[in-house]
Amino acid sequence: MSYFCNWIMESLTFDSMAKLYDETRNFNEKSLSSALGFLTERFPPYLFKNIFEPGIGTGRIAIQLAKRGYRITGVDISEKMLEALKTRVNKQSLGISFQMADATELPFNDATFDIGFVVHLFYFIRDWKKAVNEILRVVKRNCPIILMHTGTGSEIPSLNNRYKELCSEQNHDIESVGVKSTKEVTDYFQSLGCHVEWIKDRWKWVSRIKLSKAISYLDSRAYSFTAFTAQDIHSKSISLLKSEYMSKFGLDSEIEVPNQIYFVIVSRNPK
Repeated sequence: MSYFCNWIMESLTFDSMAKLYDETRNFNEKSLSSALGFLTERFPPYLFKNIFEPGIGTGRIAIQLAKRGYRITGVDISEKMLEALKTRVNKQSLGISFQMADATELPFNDATFDIGFVVHLFYFIRDWKKAVNEILRVVKRNCPIILMHTGTGSEIPSLNNRYKELCSEQNHDIESVGVKSTKEVTDYFQSLGCHVEWIKDRWKWVSRIKLSKAISYLDSRAYSFTAFTAQDIHSKSISLLKSEYMSKFGLDSEIEVPNQIYFVIVSRNPK
């Protein structure tokens, strides 16, 4: 298997990460249920039936939404992620349809959907503004586009940052593919005349992440920022990480990481 992600139409595909994706993007189930309950009350499926999710992946959020009565249409550029989603959908009777397509060139008519639902996607698209415009095009004007942050999963942010520093010390600077923050996206929405509402600090928890497991996920290139690092640099950085963190914490230790789910709700005034 290749250790590197592929480029398809200027977007990053998670083919090489598909097997570990859900395992490394875990979240607090109670917080997720409460957060999706909030959305269901605010945008009930009898009024906002058809949700569009670009970057649907393995369906980790789409399946939860479908169980709440929504009809989900998704696209993704990762064949392996969609294969995993197909297996899940076939095991359950859910209103989910999907196809391979890029968020910058959506195969749908204008004003097709009642909600646009985006989870972390714009970090992985070089021409992310084009993706924003496409999502705005296919969602009805008087309907919301919801950006969801599901937390940092099995990541330890300080560990990730140190990995990037070690790569940089070997003359490999890790650059973002798409946006660096959600605020970049919200600023662009606002520049287009959209209203932006942040829903934060409601669904919070503290993750306890085993250090050895977190390093093993990094070593397996489970995260996009590891995708384009040459193998020799990657291996050396992982080796140094293990040495540093073993001496500081012990690899069997657990690190506490504050986490939360939050939403950004984008709306437009109907013409």
